[in-house]
Amino acid sequence: MTLRTRGAWLHAALLAALLGAPSCQWAGDKNAVRVSFAAVRQQVDDVNSRLVSAVQSGEADRIAGLDKEMNLALDTATNQSSAMNILDREHLSINVATARHCMADMDRYAQSGDMDLVRAQAAQLAPTINEVRVLLDRAERTTTAK
Repeated sequence: MTLRTRGAWLHAALLAALLGAPSCQWAGDKNAVRVSFAAVRQQVDDVNSRLVSAVQSGEADRIAGLDKEMNLALDTATNQSSAMNILDREHLSINVATARHCMADMDRYAQSGDMDLVRAQAAQLAPTINEVRVLLDRAERTTTAK
């Protein structure tokens, strides 16, 4: 696939996702569904601890399922990001994309049985997940401040 075709496909997919995504502008909309950032952070923490445990135990068969759960938690964080300031929202988007890339590689390495590469990807994922946690904590403090 050429770079131009890939770029056009990426733009089309992004536009489709934006048009099809539910609005989460709950900062100014009292009727929108809101999940607290603390709850999202707890979800990320829970899945991350189980993922780290699976990697440390060498349980390659659990990694794909846990990666799917982490993607769902990151989706929730992204869906709530409209209440964040623009810099934190963009920072979250970058970290979510980085985490998804690491997890896709982890899945591939887990399927091939190469736990050394899975551990290497988990080491790269850790600071990214930590940044997501920091951003979610900040968003929780900002949105609950009176």
